Amino acid sequence: MNKFSLSNFDEMKRWDDFVIAHPSGTAFHLSAWLKSIYLTYSLEPLLYVAQNESGEMSGIFPFFFIKSPYIGARIVSLPFSDYCGPLTAQSMEEENILQEIINRYRDKVSYIEIRGAIQSESNFIRYDYYKCHTLELASNPGDVMKKLEKKSIQYGIRKAQKSGIEIREDNTPVGMEEFYRLNRITRKKHGVPSQPLKFFKNLYDQMIVSGHSFILLAFDESRCVAAGYFTRMKDTIYYKYNASDNEYLASTKKTPNHLLTWTAIEKASQAGYKFFDFGRTSPDNTGLMRYKEMWGATARDLPYYYYPQIKGATSKEGSGASYRILTTIWRSLPDSIVETIEPFIYKHMA
Repeated sequence: MNKFSLSNFDEMKRWDDFVIAHPSGTAFHLSAWLKSIYLTYSLEPLLYVAQNESGEMSGIFPFFFIKSPYIGARIVSLPFSDYCGPLTAQSMEEENILQEIINRYRDKVSYIEIRGAIQSESNFIRYDYYKCHTLELASNPGDVMKKLEKKSIQYGIRKAQKSGIEIREDNTPVGMEEFYRLNRITRKKHGVPSQPLKFFKNLYDQMIVSGHSFILLAFDESRCVAAGYFTRMKDTIYYKYNASDNEYLASTKKTPNHLLTWTAIEKASQAGYKFFDFGRTSPDNTGLMRYKEMWGATARDLPYYYYPQIKGATSKEGSGASYRILTTIWRSLPDSIVETIEPFIYKHMA
């Protein structure tokens, strides 16, 4: 087992070629996504690679080493990502290398976390909580439209079209700035810290410039009122982030997000993509679960794995009294304080 470097172009070319060729490779395995995390948060990348006797890659194991005085040291595959995990051809090879990783880090970290399915579960505790919603696409967008709930989703799309909402793809720094502005508003509304601006600048440099991601913006005349950040990989479009002007939505009752999401789905269908990934969902968030299902998306289990015990911020459901208290406090904080402490807090959340 060798360790590759994010700064080595040839190694990352081989890494990405393996990800693209592997049937379970995702956008979150790509070196561009890994670099965005590293350049933003300065976490130590642990990119292990299995090779056969002829030097051909037979597996990859992406982790980041996270040091935190609050949560403790841990290695995660992959922080700031819905799912990722190792990619190998055989379960025995995966089991052997995961055991080697355990042996290397069991005395250095409080736990190891793998977000997503693994073939061998012998050393890890499985945690079944999150769901992932995926919409199966068709070459004819009209066939996909039939899957959408009529009274809310189809109606909301038509309502936005009739009200003059315009959707534009804007993969420029200005487009990213608009997305970031709306993202901060949205995160504040939900009472959670926003990702730092540096993260989205790195996503622009690494993911958008390379063609792995794109941004859609919704306009009402000259006002940008909603935005979406999407990533593409093989046969799938990933709807990673959504943001809106909450004050606008409340005052106008218009539905720009419906048209923005449909535009992304329509474009994906026309381009030949097979799946539209709505991302991870907490089952406690029944409203969001129902919303994704109204788009015709099917939920599947998204297991996380832990060694030696279930632990970590992502293993805790966001529905308890302490969570509600924290989100209420965050909403009430002045923007000046929020902007100062957000980058520090978000890094430790990972």
